[in-house]
Amino acid sequence: MAVTPCDRKRVLVVDDEVVIQKLLSMVLAWEFPDAQVEIAGNGVEALEAFSNHHHGVLLMDLHMPVMDGQSAFLALEKRCKESDWEMPRVVFCTGFAPPTELRRRVSQDDIHCLLTKPVTNEILVNAVRQGLDLSA
Repeated sequence: MAVTPCDRKRVLVVDDEVVIQKLLSMVLAWEFPDAQVEIAGNGVEALEAFSNHHHGVLLMDLHMPVMDGQSAFLALEKRCKESDWEMPRVVFCTGFAPPTELRRRVSQDDIHCLLTKPVTNEILVNAVRQGLDLSA
């Protein structure tokens, strides 16, 4: 069975703060006019949205109610392996010190990355761009 690829023209912003959701969505929609930018308010919503659309990039906060970013990342990894789905690029964006285990995991691969708030638009856009394919 072939692996289901991610949609590299879709980005999912995962944050529980509406102001942050709007700000990040506006920046990404401006920088990537050919991309579909969607929003989820927590890890559970993110998993559901990804299951339906296979976003190429998830821009994810770590501290959220219902399901935090680290738990969502681990659940996403598991679901992708079990379902033969390609794992998307996860760009964590947090204002808090990330858990040691997550820092270690992210530093061991070149797919995911960890950004510390406040982050410049340039750094954010470059981190997201690496997971997208907007050449077509």
